[in-house]
Amino acid sequence: MPFEPRVVVVTGATGFTGGFVVRAIARRYPGVRLRCLVRPSSDRAPLDAIGAACVVGDLRDETSLRKAFAGAETLINVASLGQDWIDSLFESIRHSAFRRGIFIGTTAMLTTLPVQSRPQRERAEALVRSSGLEWTVLRPTMIYGTPRDRNVSRLIRLVLRCPVIPVVAARAWQQPVHVEDVADAVTAVLSAEQTIGRAYNLAGREPLTLLDLVRETIAATGRTRIVVPLPVGPVRAAVRLYNAVARRPWLTVEQVGRLQEDKHFDCSDARNSFGFAPRSFRDGVRAEVQLIQQERRA
Repeated sequence: MPFEPRVVVVTGATGFTGGFVVRAIARRYPGVRLRCLVRPSSDRAPLDAIGAACVVGDLRDETSLRKAFAGAETLINVASLGQDWIDSLFESIRHSAFRRGIFIGTTAMLTTLPVQSRPQRERAEALVRSSGLEWTVLRPTMIYGTPRDRNVSRLIRLVLRCPVIPVVAARAWQQPVHVEDVADAVTAVLSAEQTIGRAYNLAGREPLTLLDLVRETIAATGRTRIVVPLPVGPVRAAVRLYNAVARRPWLTVEQVGRLQEDKHFDCSDARNSFGFAPRSFRDGVRAEVQLIQQERRA
């Protein structure tokens, strides 16, 4: 018989992606008992609204983790696998009764660039594989979809207020994935036995160049804008100088390097295993523009 979750623990439930995951689970598995690990400062109102139980704690604190994990057979870890709490998380998993585990990673770990976070992410996935769980890893690309995302929402707001839009690495491939498609993937793999012991890339329906991504965003706003492609070399030099003098830079040389890297991912495994069918960027960005415009009017 397919695995049916009864008590599901979600970490990262009050984050951008986590909120969608919790709601998607509640819709697809109406009888499941949801338990969410939350920080003391987290807004628990959305979780209370769907009847999820909350355990106040921290991923670095094994005592609160074991309290949250007690009696549950399923873990959905939405919190980033690239942070410093992975040791306490997996130590607590070893003392739990978990059978099934879904872990949200990132396609960023597949980069060929010498980024600082890659060794930590690789180690985290190695801990997943040795955890003893019936595990599945989902690796989304850049996630977007609401005014809370950290990527496309910034571009939309830039387009809404600026007549000229600069574009670095205009020909690099991008394939952002909508947050609702990520949440639907989590619920789909949860009871799909064929996904156990496998990792899947999650990306949007089709790749497009960064230049085309910007143009689609401009079209979604209904505005007329001048797009100016910029050469990467001078931009990298300027950012390096900026990083040397800024206390908290909002853009780093590493991020510029990541912009240059093609992010085109084959999602056929996810489609064949659990029916992953993401929306197009055109549809996703138009819906997000509407949300941002409603927010601005409010």
